Amino acid sequence: PLEFFASMTAMTKDLFRCVLRWAVGLGAREVTLLGGEPSLHPNFVEFLDEVKLHGFGSRVVTNGARRFRRLMKKGEVGPHNLDRAAVSLDSCDPDVEDALRGPGSWTDANETVAMLREAGVPFDVNVTGVKAVLDGIADVIEYAAGAGCRRVNIHWPSQMGLGRDLPPDAFPDRDAWLSMINRVRSRIGPTVEHFVEVERAFVDEGEALVGCALADGSNLQIMPDGNAYRCGLLVDNPRTVSLRFAHAGLEVVGAGRGEEALRHRLSACHGCPVFAPGERRACIYDKLVMGREPSRASR
Repeated sequence: PLEFFASMTAMTKDLFRCVLRWAVGLGAREVTLLGGEPSLHPNFVEFLDEVKLHGFGSRVVTNGARRFRRLMKKGEVGPHNLDRAAVSLDSCDPDVEDALRGPGSWTDANETVAMLREAGVPFDVNVTGVKAVLDGIADVIEYAAGAGCRRVNIHWPSQMGLGRDLPPDAFPDRDAWLSMINRVRSRIGPTVEHFVEVERAFVDEGEALVGCALADGSNLQIMPDGNAYRCGLLVDNPRTVSLRFAHAGLEVVGAGRGEEALRHRLSACHGCPVFAPGERRACIYDKLVMGREPSRASR
């Protein structure tokens, strides 16, 4: 991304190509470009082209920025270099959406969805599940289905980046989150053409932690400055850095601290170790899947 929260560091083309060459050797299948807004990077189109040249599937998570749409309109971004996209859209109420993401956000997201559909690029809708949007989740699912959306992804609101400004009462409690999950489940049958993924968020008493990005490295995120994180909840905290990407690949720079220290706690873990003890929270990548999930090859 052009910016990483407060940082003005931009990922260089050299570092990006090194990461791709390294990922080829690991057998990775897909590369996701994240931000902020990834289309603001001056080499965004080149990066997408490089991803395809290296044989990966390409995915972009976008806020529906005007630059992203301009690049699509010019034909620089499309099915030839973009396999799928995810558009951030939390509410079907324009006032709610614009209050959460800024003026014009509702229009940006809708116009981007329309362009992706017209271009034939499969797309998802990402919902940040703050308390204010939970009652309208069913409307978002209905909107997404009508728009030809492939997947609706409902995730717990993060307290990093812009989420740092969210007041404590913006975060759902356990009962509100589970009630939302039950409402979604009641609407989505196993034969629905699109599918919905909802972050589990909580681990029940006696339930083991299902999966962990810290343990399996399944969602490795490499930042513009070369720092690398296993867990997306930690990427704006430089004190948690324990990996760095060099030309030869990943190297450990923080043995015994940061993410490495958290990994050592996993053997006796009864919930995500990133959250406060006793919260019994699930991994942010532990999702409940409802509807007909596409084959892995099509994802």
